[in-house]
Amino acid sequence: MPTQKSKSSNGGARAAVIETSANLERESVFNAFRQWGYLEGDLDPLGFLRPRPTAELQIDSEYAREARSIYSSTIGVEINHIYAPERRRWIYEQMESPSQGFEVTEKDQARILDLLIRADVFEQVMQQRYLGSKRFSLEGVTALIPLVDEILDTGSRLGATELVMGMSHRGRLNVIAHVARRSPEEIFAGFEDVDPRSVLGSGDVKYHMGATGEYITRSGGKVHIHLVSNPSHLEAVDPVTVGRTRAKQDRTGEGGREKYLPLLVHGDAAFAGQGVVAETLNLSQLDGYSTGGTIHLIINNQIGFTTLPDESRSTPYSTDVARGVQAPIFHVNGDSPQAAIRVVQVAFDYRQQFQKDVVIDMICYRRHGHNEGDDPSYTQPILYRKIKEHPSVAKQYSARLVREGVLRAEDVEAMRRAVSGRLSEAYDAAQKKAEHFELQDLSLVTGEDYAGFCPRTAVNQQVLERVIRGSTQFPEGFHLHPKLRGFVEKRREAIDKGGPIDWAFGEALAFGTLALEGTPVRLSGQDSGRGTFSQRHLAFYDFETSKRYVPMQHIAPGQGRFDVFDSSLSEYAVLGFEFGYSVADPLTMVLWEAQFGDFNNGAQIII
Repeated sequence: MPTQKSKSSNGGARAAVIETSANLERESVFNAFRQWGYLEGDLDPLGFLRPRPTAELQIDSEYAREARSIYSSTIGVEINHIYAPERRRWIYEQMESPSQGFEVTEKDQARILDLLIRADVFEQVMQQRYLGSKRFSLEGVTALIPLVDEILDTGSRLGATELVMGMSHRGRLNVIAHVARRSPEEIFAGFEDVDPRSVLGSGDVKYHMGATGEYITRSGGKVHIHLVSNPSHLEAVDPVTVGRTRAKQDRTGEGGREKYLPLLVHGDAAFAGQGVVAETLNLSQLDGYSTGGTIHLIINNQIGFTTLPDESRSTPYSTDVARGVQAPIFHVNGDSPQAAIRVVQVAFDYRQQFQKDVVIDMICYRRHGHNEGDDPSYTQPILYRKIKEHPSVAKQYSARLVREGVLRAEDVEAMRRAVSGRLSEAYDAAQKKAEHFELQDLSLVTGEDYAGFCPRTAVNQQVLERVIRGSTQFPEGFHLHPKLRGFVEKRREAIDKGGPIDWAFGEALAFGTLALEGTPVRLSGQDSGRGTFSQRHLAFYDFETSKRYVPMQHIAPGQGRFDVFDSSLSEYAVLGFEFGYSVADPLTMVLWEAQFGDFNNGAQIII
């Protein structure tokens, strides 16, 4: 008969086997979520980017529920493209060990709400006081401010003394006010003054300007802010920012990489579309150019001016270009500020630990059009109806804190009133101090007319009428945007009433007559379908379904092909593509449109 000792030994062995089996099962489940969990995450505040059911994650167990709460929540991580296992394991440990100093106290929550309210009310006051002025509002993206606050606080505690920040214009004025800490009075004064140098082209506009300031962190540290000036073109600031950072680090010598931090704030369409992004990422680990890791923060509006993601990139996510340099990618729901704070903490520690770039993709939305004078419902009517109904993150978060008993409703209202009152005082002070410039009469200098050979390009009245009718007709059941009915009617009046022909109308007639003659026409560029100034409208979008319709393609049977494309946000690549197209098909009229004149400079390599 077996002894009692052998029974105990067998029982211990069985327990060890069971424990080992459970550990293997847990590891198998967690590995699936570590790799694919982000695909099922709750990442889009508006709910349009739906979780993607993934076969590997169709598991129902205690382990699966635990893993799903970490990797398929309002945070999603992409890290399995990183070759180095020690870097992957480090991120797994951070994500799966929430007790490592990442708890958010009630004091932290109150500060987050205060920053959200400051950012929110600042934009609302600007909208009320300077209605129609371009400011590239941060509304829909206000979690940016507490997120940057966390970068600065964490950085300061780890020895950082300066943040070198590059960004395009979305939210720039808000950042100048709440990160660079420039007074709202100074910012408002920029809207009150009319400097003739700016009007006449030798100055710059307020949302391109740089700024410096001192940021006091919640732990009492002080970080100098250097917001780099940026021209119209978005990602051009990227290499400038990291170059400036490297110079400061080299001048400091030992410890320079910890003291000077580069932060790049990108737009999603630009991050995917601008070649300079890939070029700057490529510099990140080269000996002569590295900065010890750049933090890339993507303000993911899920739209680029009027162009949706499926028109602007061939990859599932705008961040995919960063996979090439093995940067970890953290996706986070922009309506979940506490999740954004958690992501910053992990991302920043990763940068410090491994001296490499890291990407935070904050998925959010844009409350207004590309600028405040633009109507985005022309091209995305359903999206912007949803946005109009969607409460701001500040309102959502304040409701949560009231619900959880962290603050009272009257406390929140008092915070809003205090911020609004301070801004009203700043507005009044700005009006009193504003300097107004007197513009003198300026005569225009014109060149002399000269005669030269010009082939005849005119067509008769009947052909023009055919183009006008064809380009202003819509299929039965098409719901035209209410604001575009007058636009279409004015073009029709050109037939019966001899209505005016403006530049965009003349352009449309040229395209239509070419197509009628059998010459194919291909137009591409950034937002070319509607036109940057809402002047062209070659492509119309059903107000109820958002379905796209191009009347110029239906002028007459047998006409030449007509194509208009909203290109990716690129000059180098798109112009190169169109040049190649024109060489291969010289009988097609190929046009590439630079959205603004200065954007043409970005295509000089191809030209």
